[in-house]
Amino acid sequence: MIKQLLPITAALFLIMTACNEDKKTDAGKAISGLQLRTDANPAWQYENLRLYPIVADASVLDAQAELASLKTLSESIQTHGFRITEQKQFGRSNERTYNLLTVQNKSRDTVYILSGDVVTGGKQDRVIANDQIVMPGTIRNMDVFCVEKGRWHYQDSTASEEQQKLYAFSGYYSVASPKVRQAVQRTGSQHEVWAAVASVTEANGASSSTSTYAALETANDQKNRRDAYLRFFDGKFEHEPQVVGMVAMCGDQVLGVDIFGHPDLFRREYPSLLHGYVTEAATATCDKSAGDNFAHTAFKKVAALATPNTSSTDTEGKFAWGSKWVHLYKK
Repeated sequence: MIKQLLPITAALFLIMTACNEDKKTDAGKAISGLQLRTDANPAWQYENLRLYPIVADASVLDAQAELASLKTLSESIQTHGFRITEQKQFGRSNERTYNLLTVQNKSRDTVYILSGDVVTGGKQDRVIANDQIVMPGTIRNMDVFCVEKGRWHYQDSTASEEQQKLYAFSGYYSVASPKVRQAVQRTGSQHEVWAAVASVTEANGASSSTSTYAALETANDQKNRRDAYLRFFDGKFEHEPQVVGMVAMCGDQVLGVDIFGHPDLFRREYPSLLHGYVTEAATATCDKSAGDNFAHTAFKKVAALATPNTSSTDTEGKFAWGSKWVHLYKK
């Protein structure tokens, strides 16, 4: 009887081994010139947060080389000639406008603004609703959501007289946490954005009189915990020339997927994106176990958008500029 079972057991072992090898091979396949790295690298995990880098092949890097020159909002907001203000009415009545801001670019830079970017100042802090490119010598309005409920006055006493008159935004905070970004990108509801901000700040012990998302900067034990994450992951991909994005995992929970059209653009967006991911991971109840299969499933869905003529879905997003994709992401 035992002799009869041995061939069956061996066959089952071979089948299971083959299945596991298929999964490993599948995880290493490139999709639209992009590939997820699932190496067991301890440098990519701290506590319950694991980052999976996404690399691009030479054909992608060559085709999208000009995206390296784009400036980010965090770089531009303090640049002379570029500014964001409360909505310029362009001849209309001077009524309160909560969900529009005016961006003016008198610089020579082409500026990329990311959905989820949080700006501070004005009459109340805001989060940018949509990815967009702001060309040199242009002025226009852009959609935003409030991330500060209890203020509607200008409070920057260090601002110039002109800035105070225009209610200019003087600061860039970070990319918002995945929960806030999801409220912005998937629901498009101010009520849901406020609820997400309240949830994130409450979990981090960051209350404030105006209920602002930027209250996360309040010194407390939870901020110290987040800072430890940020120190660990700081500059992790500086010397990885082909990395264009990442999947952020908390156990088997996908916090987000962000892929950019060029490694230089990703490296400059990375600190702000990381801040948002850490804000959520540091308060999440998920174990340290790796979620390779979950990460790869999320990666495949997002990376598939790099194929020409594909468009966003309800759960995955794509921002293109001309013939080039700039940002692929999980909503």
